Amino acid sequence: MAVMRVIVADTINQAKRKLSRGIVLSSDGGGAFLHWSAPHAIYTPTMDNDAETRSPTAVGGRQEAPCRARLTARRQDLARDLGAYARLEARWSWLRLGAFGACVAVIVVVARMYGFLPAVTGAIPALIVFRFAVVRHLHWKGTRTSTERVLVVVDESLRCAVEEGEPVRNWRRPEDPDRPAAILPAALESGPTWPLSEQESDDLDFYAPPVGIFGLLNRTSTDLGARRLRDILNAPCLSAQYIRQRQEAVRWLARHDTQRIAMMASIVAFRGQSHRLDALVEYLHDGVALHPHTAASWWIRIWSVVSGLFFALAVVQMLRGQYEWFRWIVLLIAVNLLIARLNRGMLIRLKAAALPLVRLTAALRGLWAMAQQATESLPAEADLGVLRHRFAKVVTEAEVPWLCERLGWLALGGLARSLMNALVFYDLHVCEAIVRRLVSDRQMLLDGLAAMAEFEALASLACFAAERRGTCYPELTSETLVSISDGRHPLIVPQSATSNSVCLTDARRMWVITGPNAAGKSTYLRMIGVNVLLAQIGSAVPARGMALSPVRLLTDVRIRDDLARNESYFLSEVRRLRRMVADAGADTRLLGLIDEPFRGTNSSERTAAGIALAEYLLESGNLFVLATHEETLAQTAAASDVAENHHFQEHLTEQGIEFDYLLCPGPANTRTAIRILEQEQYPPSLLDRARRLMGP
Repeated sequence: MAVMRVIVADTINQAKRKLSRGIVLSSDGGGAFLHWSAPHAIYTPTMDNDAETRSPTAVGGRQEAPCRARLTARRQDLARDLGAYARLEARWSWLRLGAFGACVAVIVVVARMYGFLPAVTGAIPALIVFRFAVVRHLHWKGTRTSTERVLVVVDESLRCAVEEGEPVRNWRRPEDPDRPAAILPAALESGPTWPLSEQESDDLDFYAPPVGIFGLLNRTSTDLGARRLRDILNAPCLSAQYIRQRQEAVRWLARHDTQRIAMMASIVAFRGQSHRLDALVEYLHDGVALHPHTAASWWIRIWSVVSGLFFALAVVQMLRGQYEWFRWIVLLIAVNLLIARLNRGMLIRLKAAALPLVRLTAALRGLWAMAQQATESLPAEADLGVLRHRFAKVVTEAEVPWLCERLGWLALGGLARSLMNALVFYDLHVCEAIVRRLVSDRQMLLDGLAAMAEFEALASLACFAAERRGTCYPELTSETLVSISDGRHPLIVPQSATSNSVCLTDARRMWVITGPNAAGKSTYLRMIGVNVLLAQIGSAVPARGMALSPVRLLTDVRIRDDLARNESYFLSEVRRLRRMVADAGADTRLLGLIDEPFRGTNSSERTAAGIALAEYLLESGNLFVLATHEETLAQTAAASDVAENHHFQEHLTEQGIEFDYLLCPGPANTRTAIRILEQEQYPPSLLDRARRLMGP
């Protein structure tokens, strides 16, 4: 079991008078060792980091897997630390208040007795204590806030580990923003991909309420991350190289859960504020434009220095009793207002470019905090190394703290700001500095935001691997192979799921699945489709083992009529099956999942068309799994050298029909329909007639 510790280390930068907070992380890693076993060359990994493959650990009076035990212990530690931090924060808050009160009391009392200067001198110790108390109070307040965010992520992880199949984040399909400028490109290359159609999304329950595949995977805190996860899910890779690269990133994040949780916690602050990130992306794309340096702008800079020096001189002279200098200050302000009026267009352009960023300062600070955490935690190799490099550039080159400080100056208002504008053109210089910095840094900031979205998507896949029981990482092969050993549907909790296998090769390109209704045929098809999809996005899969060569996935499982397009049930089905017929000769190998082909027409035509379809697909050289009630399709498979028959069976008991949902070799050989009619007390004459018509 990984040993995890979170050491909150705070350093105070006295030069800049800023509090910098960080989380020092430590974790023991794990490993995974792979081997081949089982008939049909089904791939089976042995994973020493898989929580459910090891012996359970007793926690809280019940047996839990190490992952759950680890999370439970982590949560207990965090809750205890959170209480301690809250008490320390409260103590320093009271000390801060007391020191301030003592300072005021000393000044008031001593000033009445001995004068103002002795009062100020006597209050210096109280001021020092007050300053120290403020720093320590901010220290423990920040520590408590950081711990609360880590606790949020740990609670969600624990919930996923205990209540498998339940979503913790939004399950709905993320929509792109109205403005294309707010859309970020991917931070990592995915290589060649194939887009999933709405048919596959519907058949495989991508966004089905209350939880679909997306909801099961989604652990993002921002819309940027949710959209990136959606894009990964909708565009599976066709290149084994890129799948392995993403697998490596997911595997590292799954093993190093301390680092993963800490980085996820740094993004928790964005929940409910995703619109600010979208606005920041849009702003950085097209809202930054620096005005050209003109002679007027240079003269204003020079005059600002002269104006400031003249004002300082006038103030000094007035303090010496020469109050006639006040009229020179009034004259100076009048001249500066005239200059501002003459250059009004330049000032408006600068403010229009810089002022919107004031509302986005929190988003910039959040990005910088995430970049710091990622730079300290992520490895320097592979895909995560690319993300770390982007984050490092944000930390070391983008100067976000400097930018946020200037934005803080720009947010000042009231009389002080008006006076500074009148004397030294305050807004002009601040806006110009901000915009100039953004022009040079905006690509780094956009890259950092894209890296944050990519990390959220990868962390979601890693959470699925680390928190779900019985997952493995598929092996990518160069052969035409889809092999799943003891695979489960991820939306079915492991306690209720029945594991089944499949192995499709060039020698066995088609499996025909027969069996009664409700026996599990459609769920079996969806299990295959979802596991293949998860494998090709670099995720772990809920199976004992899996191996595949990247394929295109087409499905025909759930058919509905479409009145809006004047499509009947049968016509809709025919058009969906046509995709498989049309793509059968494509360069990329195809995996087709078909449930009850041509079930929308009469039995004779359904039989003829189904046999013709199966024979055509067998000749194409692609991979297919076909579920049907038709015995003739099972006979077609039996007559082929590259097809196999498998079936689900039912058991008729006194209580009714029961299913074990276990896939068995060979075609279905039981006929229980008339027995069920008999059990439901149909008339004997009807039953006899049915038996005669059915024949021997």
